Amino acid sequence: MKKVFLILLLILLVLPAFPLFAEPSLVSLTINEELIPGPDGIYLTVTGTLSNGITQQIREGLSWVSSDTSIAEVYSSGRVHFTGKGGPVTIAVYKNGIWGKKTVTVKPWPESIDIETTLAYSPNPYRLLVKGRFSDGVTRYFGPDDGVQWHSSNPWVAWVNSQGVVTFSGEPGYVAITATVGKYSDRVNTTVSADGEDNKWRKGIKIKEDIKYSSEPQKLSLVAVMTDKTEEEIPASGADWSSSNPEIATVDSEGTIKFTGKPGFTKITVSYGGYSYEKLVTVDRFLEKLTINESLNYTPVWEKVPLPLTVTARYNDGSEFIQSTGLTWFTDNKKVAVISESGVLTFTGEPGKVTVKVSGKGFDNKSIEDAVTVEVKAYERPVPRRLFIDSSIYPSPEPLPPRAFCIYSDGSLRDVTALASWYSSTPETASVYNGQIYITANPGPVKIGVAYAGLSDEASGYVDLLPGNKARIYQLRIKEHGIAFTYKPVKLTGLVLAGDGSAKDVTGKLKWRSSQPLVAKVSPGGVVTFTGRTGKTKISAEGYGLRDEILLEVTPAETLPRVEKIEITGDLSKGANPLKATAIYNNGTVKDVTREAVWNTSNRNVAVVAADGTVMFLKGPAPVVIKASFGGVEASISKK
Repeated sequence: MKKVFLILLLILLVLPAFPLFAEPSLVSLTINEELIPGPDGIYLTVTGTLSNGITQQIREGLSWVSSDTSIAEVYSSGRVHFTGKGGPVTIAVYKNGIWGKKTVTVKPWPESIDIETTLAYSPNPYRLLVKGRFSDGVTRYFGPDDGVQWHSSNPWVAWVNSQGVVTFSGEPGYVAITATVGKYSDRVNTTVSADGEDNKWRKGIKIKEDIKYSSEPQKLSLVAVMTDKTEEEIPASGADWSSSNPEIATVDSEGTIKFTGKPGFTKITVSYGGYSYEKLVTVDRFLEKLTINESLNYTPVWEKVPLPLTVTARYNDGSEFIQSTGLTWFTDNKKVAVISESGVLTFTGEPGKVTVKVSGKGFDNKSIEDAVTVEVKAYERPVPRRLFIDSSIYPSPEPLPPRAFCIYSDGSLRDVTALASWYSSTPETASVYNGQIYITANPGPVKIGVAYAGLSDEASGYVDLLPGNKARIYQLRIKEHGIAFTYKPVKLTGLVLAGDGSAKDVTGKLKWRSSQPLVAKVSPGGVVTFTGRTGKTKISAEGYGLRDEILLEVTPAETLPRVEKIEITGDLSKGANPLKATAIYNNGTVKDVTREAVWNTSNRNVAVVAADGTVMFLKGPAPVVIKASFGGVEASISKK
């Protein structure tokens, strides 16, 4: 009976598993929400139609594009931000070559409203003029298409039509005319006496302007407030002016206010003719300067690798912070590089120039900006030649972290675990989620696959319903599914799974064998030594009546000398610090590559690094990271 069980087990281990159904493909994308321009951001969602007719919301793998980022920007989360500039713009989303689009013509929206015409009795109808500042920065008069809503508080005294034309009836009384656009409104009023003239007198004074911070001196205007709420100008030089906090702002006898630039509060007081008026003025902390920290001397190591960028932000109170969020990031050539809304830059590897730009809001919404232009020169990119999984699949109560490596035509070996696509061909026994392999309790074969750059590999295993005999061994696995050619010996690990589900290292108790010793040899202790010849070999491990094997392959590209490690030597403690970069190759050779390496600094506002590796601190030694890249390998040295 035991022999029958073992035969069935071996058959199940070697039988391939195939998915029962082909997954439906995406055939169309639809943006659900309407594009409504305004100061508030809009979050867009997407509905996809699949080839089987099912429609469902699509959340992952979407890419967003704006046809004109000066009018509207769209981020990777699907959030659309309208800048305030007018014009047509198309927001598009795509996935797997399928596109969905929506177009809108943006009209600048108002950000303030002010009725400029004084309301006073007249036997003839006249138009009230309304002026405001719009989102594109333009200050102009409102027209008939700007949606101004008019209202009269007392149509028996005066009524107003939809175009702002006021007609007085001749009846005495108080009336207020209000103009409203969205959330903004303003009003003027008057009291008409029985003889058809205004009946008014002075009841106080006030400063006409809404005082806001400015780097330039401002001339304040003083007006008398009449009983009908109209205003008459008073010479500012005839009044007494004062500031409660000269560290924030001062005001002279002519009513000219000057700000120091410091944040805080002050009270501006003016007295005239027995009347007094006070206005509290607040100066908020605002951004004065932005500087991108990273030097961004391009190196092929960065291709398709996310690079988080930061800036040094200086504020009007003199404080400086390192930050990346709360800013707007942009690249002008998405063929060369793209950047996320949190400042994560990704180079595509395509040659060309790209300007990386960051901006933030300074005083009065003024844009504070910095930019770095990066040139990516054309270089011969190595071609992916072989992809392999470097992890074994076996029953485990904990998630298994997969690893995948790609060997390129130049002999370089790169970890592509995060860049590759992982899948399970046996969802009933295993699944892949968030970069982890989860083994189910269902018995049967397990097959996990990986795909990258047109290449693929699979790792297989088997899930048993283990009986209760804790001491009994039910499965043998070689932990390393695949390894790359190296001049150094590689230690393999043999694991056995017991009845309680535990795994035990039994490497030294197994019989190891190589099917082709001319390609690679294996010692009794499971140490693999490559000979340097190309070809394939199977490394097998036997013991406890069980057997497992892995396939190793050596291609001509793998035997080429390649840089395995970069070492940076030197000291970061002085004003000028010469560093040295040494490349260590996989065949044991060593080379000084100081002048050939690409050098970068993590903060060029703290320290700069020359092409020969000399580091200069601008304001004395401070924390910084200096990196050197050569031959597809990068190393760093830090100053803490």
